[in-house]
Amino acid sequence: MISLLACATLFQSSFHSLNSHSLPKVGNDYWFVALGDNRPAGAGLPPTRVYKELLEEVATIGPSFVISSGDLLYGNEETLAQYRQEVAWMKPVLEALPCPFYNAPGNHEINNRPEFLAAYIAAFGAPYGSFDAGQFRFVAACTEFPSEAPSIFEPQLSWIKTTLASKKPAVVFQHHPIFPRKSNEEKASAAIANAKEMHAIYQEAGVKLVVEGHDHVYDAQSHDGIEYRIAGGAGAPLDGTPADGGFYHLMLVHVKGSELETTVIPSGTLEIVPIKDGVVAAANYAYTDLPVHNLHVVSSFKPTRASGDITSKKGKKKSVEVKIVSVTKKGGKYETIVSLNLTKARATFVRLAP
Repeated sequence: MISLLACATLFQSSFHSLNSHSLPKVGNDYWFVALGDNRPAGAGLPPTRVYKELLEEVATIGPSFVISSGDLLYGNEETLAQYRQEVAWMKPVLEALPCPFYNAPGNHEINNRPEFLAAYIAAFGAPYGSFDAGQFRFVAACTEFPSEAPSIFEPQLSWIKTTLASKKPAVVFQHHPIFPRKSNEEKASAAIANAKEMHAIYQEAGVKLVVEGHDHVYDAQSHDGIEYRIAGGAGAPLDGTPADGGFYHLMLVHVKGSELETTVIPSGTLEIVPIKDGVVAAANYAYTDLPVHNLHVVSSFKPTRASGDITSKKGKKKSVEVKIVSVTKKGGKYETIVSLNLTKARATFVRLAP
């Protein structure tokens, strides 16, 4: 019989991104995206339009990685054949991202069905584990093991304590929340069974941020120095009005050393419009500046320089710094990746030059 510790070690050793991208080397200043709850509205349906469009925006932003709080698939009462079909649909969607994607599975992926858990592990790897980026440790916790859900019990509980024992700054991502949204009609059953215990563990370990899902809204709470964010608006049917957080979104997180800055970004905030050879308009409809690290511009010539400009409300042009990341020749055209900061509520015109 495999010991509890061996079981935990096995899961940890096989935890990895759900696509083929490896974690890039990052310093003390980088960005990542957090999101969750993108499953479709019914059994046997493919990934939602909202989710695919949201991931296109993520790809343009170009974060170092993405963390998800689960419910990638409808699962639930599906047949195993339907479940595997959903997995087959999801894989190329995640592969299209230019960065690694990590997931903490939700109730829809497992739903107290051991055969679903086995199919998930076969397709995507371990349901919990950790990785390090910069000064931070990122911990994916599974709240959905059959016969225990929603909770975090042994052997995972001991593994989490050991993993967080170093007291490194940490981010935890999990599906069921510790602190549900106060207006959630399912509040009594929305939280994990041992929420008080896990909050105490996270507090003792110095966890900075806990990203959660299950409730299809955006909700921000702070408890005992820990920021709790329900970021459950990646495409699943919404659970509240816009005023109550019910809108589709992603959460952009800026890591600066041992500190974090979170910004919620509604879906549909980025629009990239080709204007002419080597020129695109990158329109930012969010009321916040957006860092973009993976903007693609196509030209018939090999570029050596890139520039940008915006037009102010008074009609004056202002230059914007644009950096060329890479240039690749494809089929007689040059595909250039540039990075820049998009000013809130403005269109930035990006121009390549030979």
